[in-house]
Amino acid sequence: MLTVSVNQLGDVVVIELEGEFDIDVIRNVEKAWNDALEKNPRVIGFNCKELKFIDSSALGTLVKFMNSATNRKIALTLFNVTPSVITIFKTSRLDKFFSINSKEEFENKFLPVK
Repeated sequence: MLTVSVNQLGDVVVIELEGEFDIDVIRNVEKAWNDALEKNPRVIGFNCKELKFIDSSALGTLVKFMNSATNRKIALTLFNVTPSVITIFKTSRLDKFFSINSKEEFENKFLPVK
């Protein structure tokens, strides 16, 4: 089970993922992605703080999102990623493909100063 929510902070859209991201919930995440794109963001960040697991089909979906973001000149980043999920990215060598940040790095790089 995966809970997905989309929040906009100026020209930054944050998609929060909570639970397990696998083949059964890809359509939910694709809907959130499409909702995010409609907001014409400069940055889309995936908050992975509560993401417990990600399978290979979900990784493929994120690669598709990265390609879409690159074509639209949108920065895509993952942040707040748990050690167990980072291990999956490292094993698949996708840690070299994606921008993976701590929560603080994400906020410092992409969110406006208050």
